[in-house]
Amino acid sequence: MLPSAYPTVSDQPQGSPRAPRTNMFVIAELSSASALGKVKIRNMSSGGAMVEGPALPMPSAQCRILRGTLELEGEIVWVAGNRAGIRFNGTAHVAEWLPNAGRSQTDVDRVVAAAKSGAMPSDDRFPSPGVAAPAPLMSRVVDANHAASVADQLEELADALSGDMDVVSRHMGKLQALDLAVQTLRKLADQR
Repeated sequence: MLPSAYPTVSDQPQGSPRAPRTNMFVIAELSSASALGKVKIRNMSSGGAMVEGPALPMPSAQCRILRGTLELEGEIVWVAGNRAGIRFNGTAHVAEWLPNAGRSQTDVDRVVAAAKSGAMPSDDRFPSPGVAAPAPLMSRVVDANHAASVADQLEELADALSGDMDVVSRHMGKLQALDLAVQTLRKLADQR
């Protein structure tokens, strides 16, 4: 099972058992007898997923999610606002649903942990030790309200970009990174 960079236990009703989930930002098609449309898969485990979208089926509805050649059937087990939980009828292979950005979730977790500790790993995407860091763009301290505001703006941008399937198909890895940034900012804002 792939580890989750940012577990979100508050996204489902209290007391429900939950397998470890992998956060993602993946656009898929959700269909049921009462709804058909694009959704964002926000997290997934081998047994279920949380999706987000404007028109979701009611709890107990049978549904199907599709992404390219991938397909899973399941049942809507909860709906809260624009989010819903799906329990799969079979077993999902989570890694197949992640965008192929050349890095595994473990790599992303390693980079996030290094960033939190203040030590960035040395590889082709990050400067080697001894290379001067760029000057900060902001000199003021960022407080929880500012972090929440930036998260809102980034999420609005991600939502707008994810509405263009050409952008999604070409930049899925970058959209996922944008979603992880939003989640990180929200966690920082919640630590008031």
